[in-house]
Order: sequence, then C-alpha cells, then structure tokens
Amino acid sequence: MRLAITLGFLVALFAAAAWGLSRFASGAAPAPAAVVKTTATASPIKPAKPAIDAALEAARSSIVFGSFLGDGNRRTYGQGPAPKSLNLIWKVKLGSGKTRRKLDDKPVSWAGNGWTGQCTVVNEAGRDYLLVGAYDHNLRRIDALTGNVIWTSLFDDVIKGTNTVFANPHPTGDEDRIIVAAGSRRGSDYKVGDPRIAPFRAVSFATGRELWRFPIPKTPQYSQDVDSSSLLVDDTLYVPVESGYVYGLDPSRTQPWLDWVSPVQRYRSPELWTAADVATHKDIGGANIAIEASVSRIGSTLYQPSGAGHIYGLRLPDLRVVWDYRTGSDIDGTAAVTRDNKLVCTIEKQYIAGHGGAMMLDPSRPPEQATMWYFPTPDHGIGEWAGGSVGSAAINDETNKDGSRPALAAFTSVDGNLYVVSQDTMAPKKVPRFDGTGAYPTPVEVFHGSIGGSISTPAFVGDTIVAAGYGNAVELFRVVYTPAAQGGSGVELPARDGSRWKVAVKRVAKFKAGAGFEATPLVWKGRVYIGCRDGWLYCLGDK
Repeated sequence: MRLAITLGFLVALFAAAAWGLSRFASGAAPAPAAVVKTTATASPIKPAKPAIDAALEAARSSIVFGSFLGDGNRRTYGQGPAPKSLNLIWKVKLGSGKTRRKLDDKPVSWAGNGWTGQCTVVNEAGRDYLLVGAYDHNLRRIDALTGNVIWTSLFDDVIKGTNTVFANPHPTGDEDRIIVAAGSRRGSDYKVGDPRIAPFRAVSFATGRELWRFPIPKTPQYSQDVDSSSLLVDDTLYVPVESGYVYGLDPSRTQPWLDWVSPVQRYRSPELWTAADVATHKDIGGANIAIEASVSRIGSTLYQPSGAGHIYGLRLPDLRVVWDYRTGSDIDGTAAVTRDNKLVCTIEKQYIAGHGGAMMLDPSRPPEQATMWYFPTPDHGIGEWAGGSVGSAAINDETNKDGSRPALAAFTSVDGNLYVVSQDTMAPKKVPRFDGTGAYPTPVEVFHGSIGGSISTPAFVGDTIVAAGYGNAVELFRVVYTPAAQGGSGVELPARDGSRWKVAVKRVAKFKAGAGFEATPLVWKGRVYIGCRDGWLYCLGDK
C-alpha cells in the first residue's frame, strides 16, 4: 500500500513539473508548485550529453563581447581594427524615460543612455547584434550593421549599466539558450523599501522575453539599484548590487516570488561596508556605500570596488572576504586586471583628504603593502563629483600581448582631461597619499588633454584610444611609438621586452553630438558604438 501511494505521488509530481515547464516556455503565469521545476533537469526528456555539450559550446562561441569591458579581466574594449575617422554611419533613437531624482525623489526625465552603458555583442548566423540598455527603460537588441532594432524589453526604470550575456549552463530550449542579464534603477514608480523592487532581470536573447527577476534588499545604502555588470563563473552568476552585497545566483533554476519568478540564490557576500563607513559616507536618504563597479576576477578571487571606500577580494565560490584594501573614498570604477595580475583602479575625491585619481595594486600582497603607484588628478569637479576618476581605467595589455610596446593606462577625470600614463615606469618624485598622509610612487605621465569633464571609460584598441565626455564629443587619439634610437618627440619608455620607445599621443578625429557622453564606447570592426545623453545611440567610423 505504501509503495502504491509513493508511486502515485511521484507520477503526480512529474506531471506537475512538466506542466509548469510548458507554462514557463509559453510565457503564462507560473503555478507556485511547478515554477521551481523550470530547469533542464526537470524535463522528463534529456538529450544525450554530447548534444548538450555541442549546443552549449555553440552558444558560448556566439557571445563575442559578453560584459562590461569584455570579461572578468575588464581590459577588453572591443575588436579591431579601430576606425581612422568618426563619421556618422547610423544612429538609433533611444528616447527618454522617467526616473526619480536623488535630491528630493521627484520624477525627472533622462534621455539617451549613460554610465556605464557599453554595448555587448552576440554573433548569430554570421551577423553581429548589439545589446544595450537605455534611459527609456528599454533593453534593445540591434543589428550592428544597419541599426535595425530586433526587439525591446521593458524594465521598471532607466538602465544605466552594461548588460552581461552568457550561455545558459542548463537551457530548456532555444529561448533560454542565451541569456541577457541587466540591471536598472529601482523602479520609477516604487519608493525606496518597496517589497516589489527587483531591478536585476534576465531576458531571452532570442525574443527579449523576461525569464526571471531578482529582488534587491534595503540596507543603510540610500538606493536599491543595480548598475554593475554581473559575471558568470562556471554555472554561478555573480551579481554586485548597490545595497552593498555580491550575490551568487543559479541562473538556470527559479522559484516563485510575488507575481514573478526569481533565480535561486547560492551565495551572498558579507556586508561590504562597516559601521564607520555608514557614519562617514553620509548622503541624502542614507549612506553612500553603493556598489556600482563590476567584479573582476583573478583565479579563485573576485575583486569588488565599493562606494564604502574598499576594494574587496572575495573568495570563490562562497564570497568570503579574503582581502580588504581601504581608500575611504567613493569608488565607482571597475578594476582592470593586467597580464601579470595587478589591479589598475580609479578612485574619487569624495570623503578623503587627498586627491582622487588612479592607482595600481598588487593583490598578492597584504593590503597595507599592495600600492605600487598612485596618480592624483586635480580637485576640479562637476556636478556631484569633487574630483578624481569615476570611470574605469583602460590598459593596453590586450593589444600589447607580446610586450613589444610600453605598457600604458588611460583614464578620464572629472577635471576635464584624458590622462595616459606608464604602467611600470615611475617619475622621480613621489606624490602625497590619497588620505593626505605619507607618499606613494607615481607613474610617468605620457599625455593629458581636455575632453570636458568625464565619467566615461576610454577604449584602448591597438594604437587607438577612443574617449568621450561632457564636452559633447567622442574623440579619437592615436598613440605614436617611435624607436628611441631614432629620436623624435614624446616620452621615452621601456617596453617589457627590453626595447625603448618614444611615446606620443595625438588627437586625430572628433564627432560632436547634441549633449554629453557618459557611456563607455565599444570599438568593433572599424566602428565605434556609443550612446549619448541627447537621446541617440551612434555608430561612427570610416565611410
């Protein structure tokens, strides 16, 4: 009798699971008992493993630029060649959308797209498609060649950050084989603390349909947004959120949540702030302990800059804190990982006695011994920023793999300049620390030039730098390398292979738009793709 009851229960359970899976695929509202089973493992029919592996590998290989600054190294800015000019090839209207102002929580309208706002790229059947979020609350899939919009997916608020595209480790079919994960501000119709706030979403690359959403908790942080880009490691999606946590999610398993479904949480970091940070980082509506940077990866450790004034090392897979470098400043820039596993980071002026700027850290050393150099920028601010660098630093490691050219870093500052510095050659004199005490080595400056105050991250591809800012322009700079033995102008620097070069930076092209640029440019096969606060996404290059 017990056996008969057990068998009957199992049959009913599998029937419910199959019914729930079919409703997930069709877009119908999920039944609470069945939604948990909306995974590949819940299907009663399992393809042969080689077929699964082949489909998964094909999906992975089609994602050719999958996250902010490429991948976990955060040092890729697209695919060459870079263009020689910045002619308008096409533009797509992004429009505008409502959001709430931090100052008084009143609704305002924002146009175009902004920080970090970089396009990602998927190649399907030999054709490249862009994925980009915008301030009209929509995530778009766009034909990179023509600018034709394939689909739009509506979020609850403006989308600021860069999406992450990944191959689903356990797909149920074509619709969820490639997933686009993106965050937005909390929701323009929601007050802070509303239980419905879930701005991190996953949608289908094939159709744009929502697959799941993830709720963000209220903490001492004043916001509940998601501006960071996530990172898939094995089959876990690591997601930084402004509330001050990093989550490890299972993107292939869902469970009921209010009227929607939410991914299963595997891990959550500890609080990535301290009581002292909350007390000193005061802001309107709470503390400014926001995580807005994206995670970078070196081996089994993720590195997460935080607005609480720390760069944390988080152990994989459980996100335990194993390294904590404290600046005390606001940090929004994502750390670039050099080819020898150093971190090039940016910091802002806020909350510190010294200047903001850029630095190189060696995370293999204890935090108190990790600073290799520091490059401060003048305290000349714009808007809410008193100085320093808000965007990320760009490095030329991916286009200088053999070390035959000097190692360089480039970054913008709110003081109005693009800076280019050596990664490994130091100036004769040290500079004051960012906390106003002691001194650090500082790298040789190669170039600085005005582009208007900027929070955008420059793109470094080959010998070309693309930079943009509040000067209402995208600008093209050429790095000129001349063998030192030939003389000529420029700063003399060694390359890692022992050769010596004169290095100069020349401004070669400019494209003027109707407003400032906050987004990060993508260089892709002779074109530059970048969104603007004037309401348009621009495709620029050689005609």
